[in-house]
Amino acid sequence: MKPIHGMASNRIMTAIRQGLIAMMPLMIIGSFAVLVNNIPLDFFQRFMTNTFGGEWKNIASWIYDGTMQIMSIGGLVSISHSIAKSKTSVKIGQINPLIVSLISLSCLVMLTNAANGSLAFAQLGTTGLSLAVIVAVLSAELFFFFDKHKFFRVKLFTEVTDTILMQSIALLEPAVWTFLCFAFIRFGFHCLGIYDLHVFLYEVLRGIFDFFANNLGSAVFFIFSIQVFWFCGLHGSNILEHVTQQLWVPKLAENIAALQAGEVPKEIFSKQFFDVYALMGGAGSTFCLIAALFIAARNSNSSKITKLSIPLAIFNINETLTYGLPIVFNPFYLIPFIIVPVVLVIVSYFATAAGLVPIITHEVAWTTPIFIGGYVATASWKGAALQLVNFLIGTAIYLPFVKMNERFRDEANLKVLTKLNEQVNYVDNRRLPMVLNRPDEIGSLARVLASDLQQNTVENQGLYLVFQPQFDNAGHVMGCEALLRWRHYKFGVIPPPTTITISEEAELDDVLNKWIFETALRQFKNLRDLGHKDLILSMNISPLQLHNPEIAKILQNLLRDYQIDPDKIEVELTENVAFDNSSESREVLEKFKKLGVRLAIDDFGMGHTSLLYLRSFEVNTVKLDGSLVKDVLTDPNTADIIKAIINLCDNLGMHVIAEVVETREQRDKLKELGCHIYQGYYYSRPLEINDLIQFIESSDNWKD
Repeated sequence: MKPIHGMASNRIMTAIRQGLIAMMPLMIIGSFAVLVNNIPLDFFQRFMTNTFGGEWKNIASWIYDGTMQIMSIGGLVSISHSIAKSKTSVKIGQINPLIVSLISLSCLVMLTNAANGSLAFAQLGTTGLSLAVIVAVLSAELFFFFDKHKFFRVKLFTEVTDTILMQSIALLEPAVWTFLCFAFIRFGFHCLGIYDLHVFLYEVLRGIFDFFANNLGSAVFFIFSIQVFWFCGLHGSNILEHVTQQLWVPKLAENIAALQAGEVPKEIFSKQFFDVYALMGGAGSTFCLIAALFIAARNSNSSKITKLSIPLAIFNINETLTYGLPIVFNPFYLIPFIIVPVVLVIVSYFATAAGLVPIITHEVAWTTPIFIGGYVATASWKGAALQLVNFLIGTAIYLPFVKMNERFRDEANLKVLTKLNEQVNYVDNRRLPMVLNRPDEIGSLARVLASDLQQNTVENQGLYLVFQPQFDNAGHVMGCEALLRWRHYKFGVIPPPTTITISEEAELDDVLNKWIFETALRQFKNLRDLGHKDLILSMNISPLQLHNPEIAKILQNLLRDYQIDPDKIEVELTENVAFDNSSESREVLEKFKKLGVRLAIDDFGMGHTSLLYLRSFEVNTVKLDGSLVKDVLTDPNTADIIKAIINLCDNLGMHVIAEVVETREQRDKLKELGCHIYQGYYYSRPLEINDLIQFIESSDNWKD
């Protein structure tokens, strides 16, 4: 596992992957543009022509030019920017990553402009992406190498106040040395008679394929090369397009000519052969991967990108899955992504050579969906049947790797979950910006949990309530507090603060609070129906719900539906964050009071709004902050504070509940200070409703 993990976390590979993923919007939009222009349905093409005229395809073509045809520049800028962001000098603000991207762009132009000084438009698209990736990595690394050594740095001390200008001037020398390196590289190629690197690379590739005399060997190496390029984030089919046009496209023409002459077609391999049998769903035969993901990762977050990829994969466009899953530089998919198409080429070759399937003799658009393409290409159901066999083989090969990848991601996310929980507590205590929009692994996991929580709030998968009983001095159960729990199908129980924080940031708190109210009241009714009609149910309300004008109405309707008296319900407000004294909050609290429900202040005593609450609202219950209760035996000042709060509440006619009571000594001290109601593990842990009913009915009194 360590080598795989090392590959996945390699700084350069990570930067390339992140840079290419940043290009996802352009790739998806460009892919849809290609799809619209190439949907292989005659009625669709006729409809578009009749509706929008003969030049309707220009619209999608222009979109394609503005997206896919600048992939080299976009990829170079994104990758060099990602590399720069991983450097310490950028993190501390010494270097602006934009400067690094501009230098990389300059280096690319140095290497790719033709002999006449022009820059071919085709070199800016996916066909030039391989060179762009190399230039991005090399130029960025060279720049930071020169910048690292003080000898190459210009030490400038001026009165210039513009930070960007100061950085640009200070980085002149490392930029100059980087440019010189690329100028010498270009000069070296020029001396060798190489004036166009793209043409040179294509000729080298063509020479390699011409070296293979055996058709099967050449075909296997061809499809293998496409997959390797794709795995590195490069459009393998476009990179090898010249090879395809010269080596494989003519083969179909030969078969068609033979068929028209009444002869037997002999050429097994053709461009259509690879499109139909090896690239189902796009490079890597990713339709097989989609099937494997639905089988082995149905409940995973990967299924979301999988579902998004299906409409394009049907027409053999796989950029969404390749860069969104991602497959690019994902070590778990290296073997199947490369091997599956190779295996399918070999299987299809022998099936065709043995006469089990006809040789392909018909033109098929590369966007033709699976099974339809096999039938059209061979004019036989056997072609579609071979596609089905290949589909099953490919899916079987992908399955164990999908399971391995999901298992590794789960293990990694469990470690990140600890960091996320710590960050939530940090944010909660200091009211700093939250976690959902963080660009790091914590933010990534938070977004996964937000998506899963959205599913849970709708389908109630994993969400449940527990109830912690509250006792008086005589040991009688006076009431209980409903507490939210989330048992995640992969990560186990998610801490409530994390659940609440994510729900609020994802704007799910309306749905979540409604679910809590409905579930708590339904289960509380079961308890009352057994004769326990004097108990009071406490329910926490999200601070943001104080700005929801409908929350009181929702509670009113539920109380009516379950026939529960409002005075048996207590709504808890968190003292240190809930009250903002806004008109919206005051209006919601007034609605609760008019409804007849009780109001309680949770965590009372440690926030600056404590007395403001007591002055502004008719509060029924005050719940002492748990940190006060914990220190009641060890800190005399804390004991004095608690006694003062209890005396004040007694004078105002309010109940006081001590939370987090964990020992008899704490309870006795609190009783001495005048407290009358207790909640905590000394009496009972939070219980699910059936356990709570059994607990209450087993004994009416608490026995010390």
